[in-house]
Amino acid sequence: MGGKGHQPERMCVVCRERFPKGELMRYVLPEETDGPDASPVPDPAMNRPGRGYYVCGQARCGERFPKMIVGLMKKRAR
Repeated sequence: MGGKGHQPERMCVVCRERFPKGELMRYVLPEETDGPDASPVPDPAMNRPGRGYYVCGQARCGERFPKMIVGLMKKRAR
């Protein structure tokens, strides 16, 4: 058996396109922060616990993510 095997894919929360997991930046809520004012922090090692939000490397997605996070946090609080 050759090849790299299965490459997990994740979807960018901004543009909703699918990419290999390693090409995306993952954000998670810090464990010590909770409540409506909590905001995600980068998780470059992709190993922190919790729900991850993945953002692709496109400039427009990086610019729109901080604005979208408000809506994502509202959905999470429900």
